[in-house]
Amino acid sequence: MNNVSTERVDKVKVAITIEVDQDKFDAAVMDAYKSMAPRINVDGFRKGHAPKAIIEKQYGPEVFYEEAVNMLIPRVYIDVVKELEDIQPIAKPEMEIVQLEHGKPFIFKATVDTKQEIELGEYKGLQIEKIDGEVTDEDLEQYLESLRSKHAIIEDVTDPEATVQEGDSVLMDFCGKLNGEIFPGGTAAGYTLGIGSHSFIPGFEEQMVGMKVGEERNLDVTFPQDYGEPTLAGQAVVFEVKVNGIKRQALAPLDDEFAKDISEFDTLEELKADAKEKLAESKKEAVKMQYKGAVTEMVTKDADVLPPESMVEAEAENYLNDLAFQMRQQGIPLEKYLELTNGSMDDVKAECRTRAEAFVKQRLVLEAIAEKEGIDVTEEEVDKEFDKLAEMYGQPVDQVKQVFTMQGQAAAVRRNVLLEKVTDFLLENAQIG
Repeated sequence: MNNVSTERVDKVKVAITIEVDQDKFDAAVMDAYKSMAPRINVDGFRKGHAPKAIIEKQYGPEVFYEEAVNMLIPRVYIDVVKELEDIQPIAKPEMEIVQLEHGKPFIFKATVDTKQEIELGEYKGLQIEKIDGEVTDEDLEQYLESLRSKHAIIEDVTDPEATVQEGDSVLMDFCGKLNGEIFPGGTAAGYTLGIGSHSFIPGFEEQMVGMKVGEERNLDVTFPQDYGEPTLAGQAVVFEVKVNGIKRQALAPLDDEFAKDISEFDTLEELKADAKEKLAESKKEAVKMQYKGAVTEMVTKDADVLPPESMVEAEAENYLNDLAFQMRQQGIPLEKYLELTNGSMDDVKAECRTRAEAFVKQRLVLEAIAEKEGIDVTEEEVDKEFDKLAEMYGQPVDQVKQVFTMQGQAAAVRRNVLLEKVTDFLLENAQIG
């Protein structure tokens, strides 16, 4: 029988010290001998046929210990944890060998994050400030203007007296100079710039307003202090710019003809009514998300919970991997992204960790509420979530399920459904007003 003692390190971590039964250790050493013997040469014996005692005499009694320990520790740890009903590990343990000497008991320590008793605060009857979700005339006007812009015809401006305006697309040549010398990356020909896009450094686009086709102008601008290229950060430069062409949106009038052209409606009033209905539904969902965010923040803040280090580290790594993936999708290596944003890997990791801590704490609290209230997830609900994912990815649902299962993400889908049900529960039991 193994001799086991436990010590709580904090609310999450538990150190389990295990003195292994001598018979178990001896059996593990024998298994190690059978595994290693074929690889050990001993004078006077065919390879793999030297008796255990002879090998130990030649190489020392500890020759099989490392192999024995590697085989023994996982088995013993699993058996011990099964017997410790009050300890529920939630992560891979950190193993430490305490004693491994000939003639003495083998002792090792497993330090592991465990499921903790979370002290919940109030989570029913929460008071939430009411959010105005009404669709205003301004909302409707902005929506209709976005439709006009979306369906606008882009035309070349042919009037020789016409000047660059906000919202125009300008075809231009430019050459940037620092102290009278051309600097790398500051020159282009046939470049198209959207005026008002704020894609260039501050002051550049603003100074182009009022220019005519064929006009040349020197633009005095200063690079931001945090600009990604250190040699240009904070530097005052001059851009020599020539406008080669101007393109401008030709917006259709808001009338019945416009409604007929872009929709299934015959009149502008019908289009407006439909737009108002869509905006109302969108605002309703947005308000609901704000409410759910509010109740989640409240219950998490009121709970007494310590996020396990192992869960935080795993989640922080996920955030970092997601960021790297997003950058690769945009054709930008993570290192280049850090250079452009004047950031460091340490800063990014710190931000990922902060987000991870908040997420893990929130998740644990919501799961505790689910357990207390008997909230669970059905297979039908999980299938519906996979249907949504399949539609989003444009892939057959069976294929999406297979990919998520192979990547070990199927459990995360189920968990997300559960957390969503819990936030719905919190909102249903909240007081809004």
